[in-house]
Amino acid sequence: MMTQPIQMFENLTSETSPAGGNDIAKTTPSFEERRMLELRARYARAELVANGLADALLWLGRQYSRFVGAIKADFKLRAAESQLFRMSDRELADIGLTRGDIHFAIRETAEGVMPEIDGVTHTVIPANQNLRRVA
Repeated sequence: MMTQPIQMFENLTSETSPAGGNDIAKTTPSFEERRMLELRARYARAELVANGLADALLWLGRQYSRFVGAIKADFKLRAAESQLFRMSDRELADIGLTRGDIHFAIRETAEGVMPEIDGVTHTVIPANQNLRRVA
């Protein structure tokens, strides 16, 4: 293990001089150094503001896309509902629906909830059926 050499008192810094024993005159920046420092600070501030604005614009664009997508999806669901409501009761029975099930068949299926299908007859079990037996 190597030991550090003993330093003389003159080489140590004091409270009156800056760390490292630098000269007071050298710590005062020149006009050109101050100008460059201010320019770097301005560029850094401008970059920070530009990045913030770009992020805000991207966020707004994503929100707009989500909003327009939701409106388009709602229009498609309304069109499908109106098409089913224009069908007669006989046509609805042919595809295994009743008028009360149209909303469930369109809206709930679009949200990921699938209607129950009878395994024997392969028809859709109405979602609004009363499961209690009359005694």
